[in-house]
Amino acid sequence: MRGGTIQINWHDLKPVLTCDFHPQSGLLATGGADYDIKLWTTIASEDEKKAPGVAYHSNLSYHSSAVNVLRFSPSGKLLFVYC
Repeated sequence: MRGGTIQINWHDLKPVLTCDFHPQSGLLATGGADYDIKLWTTIASEDEKKAPGVAYHSNLSYHSSAVNVLRFSPSGKLLFVYC
């Protein structure tokens, strides 16, 4: 397996404050100082020379403050958020 750095403008140049990955669904959730939660689908590379990547899935917006902590439930059906 080969790792690499993923270059993405995650939260409109604002800091990413928290993230969580759910291994069964392959979803990555990020929360930041832009008051937004973004969900990403991870993409494994078939070629060992290419780094894995992510693709934008959806977002949960309109929070009243920065998202400080978020965690998936063990089943992956719930996302717990602390703003």
